[in-house]
Amino acid sequence: MRISDHIVLWNHVLIRVMDVRRMLLEPGEVMRGYRVPTSAFLYVTGGSGQLHIDGVESRMKRFHVLHVGKGIRLDIEALEPLEYFMVLYKATLPLPSRIELVNLIERENPFQLRYSLSPKFPISWMQKLEHMHQIWQAPSPLDKLKVKTLFYQLLYELVEQLHEQGVDVIPPDLVSQAVYYMEEHYQETVTLEELADTLECTTRQLLRLFKNQMDTSPIEYLIGLRLNKAKELLVYTDKTLKEISESVGYTDSYYFSRIFKKQEGVSPKRFKELHAWEWRRNNPFLLSRYPIVAGGLRRYSRNGYENHYQSRGEGDSQMYKKSRAWMTAMVVICFTLLLSACSTGATTSPNTTSSVTPIPSASSTSTPAANKEADAPRVIKHAMGETTINGTPSRVVILTNEGTEALLAVGVKPVGAVMSWLGEPWYDHIKNDMQNVTVVGDELQPNLELIASLKPDLIIGNKVRQEKIYDQLKQIAPTVFAADLVGDWKVNFKLYSEAVNKKDEGEKAMAAFDKRVAEVKGKLGSKAATKVSLVRFSASQVRIYQKQTFAGVLLNQLGIARPESQDKENFIEVLNKENIAKMDGDVLFYFVTEAKGKTDAANVVKEWQNDPLFKNLNVAKTNKVIQVDEGIWNSAGGYKAANLLLDELIKYFDVK
Repeated sequence: MRISDHIVLWNHVLIRVMDVRRMLLEPGEVMRGYRVPTSAFLYVTGGSGQLHIDGVESRMKRFHVLHVGKGIRLDIEALEPLEYFMVLYKATLPLPSRIELVNLIERENPFQLRYSLSPKFPISWMQKLEHMHQIWQAPSPLDKLKVKTLFYQLLYELVEQLHEQGVDVIPPDLVSQAVYYMEEHYQETVTLEELADTLECTTRQLLRLFKNQMDTSPIEYLIGLRLNKAKELLVYTDKTLKEISESVGYTDSYYFSRIFKKQEGVSPKRFKELHAWEWRRNNPFLLSRYPIVAGGLRRYSRNGYENHYQSRGEGDSQMYKKSRAWMTAMVVICFTLLLSACSTGATTSPNTTSSVTPIPSASSTSTPAANKEADAPRVIKHAMGETTINGTPSRVVILTNEGTEALLAVGVKPVGAVMSWLGEPWYDHIKNDMQNVTVVGDELQPNLELIASLKPDLIIGNKVRQEKIYDQLKQIAPTVFAADLVGDWKVNFKLYSEAVNKKDEGEKAMAAFDKRVAEVKGKLGSKAATKVSLVRFSASQVRIYQKQTFAGVLLNQLGIARPESQDKENFIEVLNKENIAKMDGDVLFYFVTEAKGKTDAANVVKEWQNDPLFKNLNVAKTNKVIQVDEGIWNSAGGYKAANLLLDELIKYFDVK
């Protein structure tokens, strides 16, 4: 668009700053699938990372500003410690407005454009954003006005630079964004009006663009997408017709059947019968009902964003390559198991051991009513939608550390779990409870093949960590995902308890913990005024930990004071030596993130603690600098760690 039109619209719209965020990502840490809720500016103040905007890859570099429109999907991976600000804003053309302005914003909406540049005055940008972020933490009406004033100053510098230099701007690909949105929300009610509103365009504009590029309408595309999802579920799962129709966005299974038959020429039931061979093809033996890894992989259309609607089933797409020797061994093992199952005598040798928790057999004295109640299906709502679970799962695979602690707290020993961040492979405080549990990789890279080999009846994971493999996991077993990994671990604990059908046990465990916290809080008295500082040292950066961290949440529940720099409803703040003073308090607890065999982080601790500014801290002068276990104070993040952390606070404050 012409920059003169850009300036005209900026002059006429009403601007409202929606949020000012300071984001920090560790090397290798990924923010996936963030759908930008409004127009936004991102400004990198430290480090670098890989950025995917609706699937298009680019690089995030220091002192680079990026503008994106509402509805854009961002995937950000930190290549080194990455720090950036995100300012979310909304621009609205006041009504009534001149018709030429209305036409201009419909035709060339600058608030939806994507562009990036390096500001002429990068330090000025950083200082303004830091000021905006600082006063945004607890804004009064006057503070909000100050934030808007600073935002307009940034806008002026940016538009002036665009006017002088000219920058390549990329108009939003509304079609690709619509497709991505439908792929993420096909299980929900999606209307053309809602879709257009989400993308900040008119329904007429969206229909025209969609038909030009896709030769179909958005709603017809959505129907095709839902039916392809339904066909996968028909062929590769045992779900009922009602469950399938609801999982693809149709509450009425009869209506779903009519649409399916109209599009495919056969009923869903007949379609399943005709394609039953695909199910059998993925099983190592016809006697086996479930495949080791369900065949859901496909060859896709080359269209960069149309990666589901036109999937075809031509050929085999194997995720893991197997040798002939491996297959021979599997055949021998399976036939051995068959023979042993058919032999006389049903008792098991007392010396038989297993690395997997056995499935308990049903009691012969159970009544039909009791069995029916135990096996009753339950619908669990979670971050990825809804999952139906039959009865109480006995073979659970857990893919987060805090989730492992939750299961152990309600008496469930998983058959498989991701390894602890510290320990070989488990934290010291859970290793006795985790004997013979199979390690299935780590939180960032679970081993799908190993998970499938355990034949779980439930998989529990987290959207932040494993969103990209959710579709593959749910083909192995019913899968439930928590939405986030946050300081308040109780949110996920409740979900996990319900998923494993241990709601009562979970509530009892939580009540016991809350009772302990209340008792300790009541006995702290004046000691609660002690300002507790939390610091983490690693080889790459030094952080103070604020209230929305694992230890920060518990300190807040106990009513224990925090230094002003940490008494904030945020996660962390990265420090440099110039602001060492933010570490100070009445006592400083610190933990060190260090890879085994490395001393880089330990050297950082020595360097900082020998700095004159650190030695001038109150905690240094009073010798109240205490190293603590990172697993308990930070990374384990679950029920058992919370109780151990409470024990350590009880000991330090000498609570009787």
